[in-house]
Amino acid sequence: MTTLSTTVFRLATEQDAIPLERLINTAFRNDTTTQVYLSTDHERIGVTSVESIKARIDQPDFTVYVATNLAGELLAHGSVRKLDESIAWFGMLAVDVIFQHRGLGSQMLAYAEDFARRELGCTRMELNAVNTRVDLIAWYQRKGYREIGVTTPFPYEFHGDWNGVLRDDLRFIHFGKDL
Repeated sequence: MTTLSTTVFRLATEQDAIPLERLINTAFRNDTTTQVYLSTDHERIGVTSVESIKARIDQPDFTVYVATNLAGELLAHGSVRKLDESIAWFGMLAVDVIFQHRGLGSQMLAYAEDFARRELGCTRMELNAVNTRVDLIAWYQRKGYREIGVTTPFPYEFHGDWNGVLRDDLRFIHFGKDL
C-alpha cells in the first residue's frame, strides 16, 4: 500500500489524461450523500472528459498538477490558474477514493497555495464549491477560506441527462484566502 510520505507532485501531461479522467470522475461520484446527487444512478454523469483534461493541460494560463506515488501511480489532481496579477484560482481537487480522508487533499491545497505564491507571484487564492457540499465547504473554511459574496450558476448543460440524478438547486459559492 502506498503511504502519503512517498507522495510526489508534478505537472500533468497529456499521457495522464485517461487515468485522470477515471480518477476525477470516480472521486466526484464517490459522494454517497444527497448533497449533489439524488440517486445512485449518478454513475452515468461525468464531471470531466479526456478531451477536457487535455485542453486544460495545454492551456498556457492553467497549471494542472498531480500527486503520484513513487511508482508513478496517480493519487490526486488539482489545477491553478492565474486570474490577475495578485489572484490565483484553485480548481477541481480530486483525490483517489482510496486516499481520501488521509490528508492528501490538504497536501494538494497547500501545494497549490505555495505554487501560486512562488511561481505566479499571487497573494490571494480563490475557489468555488457547490453550495450543498456542506462538508467540503466546512473543510475549506478550516483551511482559512471565506465566502467572498459571489455565486455562479451550476453548469448543468455539461452534465448530459442530469434530470433526476443531480439536485436542481445547485450553484457555486466563491471563496477566497489571502496567502
